[in-house]
Amino acid sequence: MKNYSFFIKVISMAVIIAILYHYQTIASERAAKTAENEAKIAEVEDYNRQIQEENARRESAANSENNANEPEQTEAFYYKDGTYEGTGTGYGGPIKISVTIEHDVFTDFQVLSHDGEDPAYYSLAESLIDEVLQEQTDEIDAASGATFSSHGILEALGNALDEAVNE
Repeated sequence: MKNYSFFIKVISMAVIIAILYHYQTIASERAAKTAENEAKIAEVEDYNRQIQEENARRESAANSENNANEPEQTEAFYYKDGTYEGTGTGYGGPIKISVTIEHDVFTDFQVLSHDGEDPAYYSLAESLIDEVLQEQTDEIDAASGATFSSHGILEALGNALDEAVNE
């Protein structure tokens, strides 16, 4: 009778281990597929951005050739090309940024100063820089754990973009 109880426990443990192993295998496969899909999405988005930039360049070149003898007209872009600076209020004070725009594409985005920011919060908020360049918008969610620093960066970007609007 003692052995019977022992064998039941051993079999139960073996079944539990087999189930956990199977679950881990499925989770690993899903994680690999997710990573592969994210890489493909990033590749397609990069390709699309390159195509958009090339089309904008071609359109600009075609417009400049067609309008060589006509008075210069304003481009149909929302933002003027150039580098613009803006300031926002972060957790520890002012945050100053610089954004470069070419044919409505953010080509560069840098934080110029963030002297009063707590390094721990600011390091979390830095992820917004890549996200802004990837998403090509200032409508980004704040970084978790660095809300005030994130809002300071995004406020500064919004102020810079206000200057860049092609009126």
